[in-house]
Amino acid sequence: MEYGAEQMDLVRQLKTAMSSGSLLLGQNQTADACATGDAELVIFAANCPQEFIDDLTSRHPDVPMHRVNLVNRDLGAACAKPFHVSTICVLDAGSSDLLSLQPNLD
Repeated sequence: MEYGAEQMDLVRQLKTAMSSGSLLLGQNQTADACATGDAELVIFAANCPQEFIDDLTSRHPDVPMHRVNLVNRDLGAACAKPFHVSTICVLDAGSSDLLSLQPNLD
């Protein structure tokens, strides 16, 4: 798996957040966390379904959302999970810099 510099930093930040913070993986848990106001940031895989992104951004415009260049397979691997991850919800970034990601959805 080859990453560019920006992606490598994201992978490192995700690993840091997985060990020191609190992340939720998956669309259902992310939607629930947004609904309860617990979401600090939502990260979408490059190939996350656009309908889900549109629905979540329209329902929760106050939650920062960022789409990354990694596809769901690589996002799962970055989180050290043996499954694909299309959506990550950051509840607590721990000692990572994930919350510095700027919202990049139109």
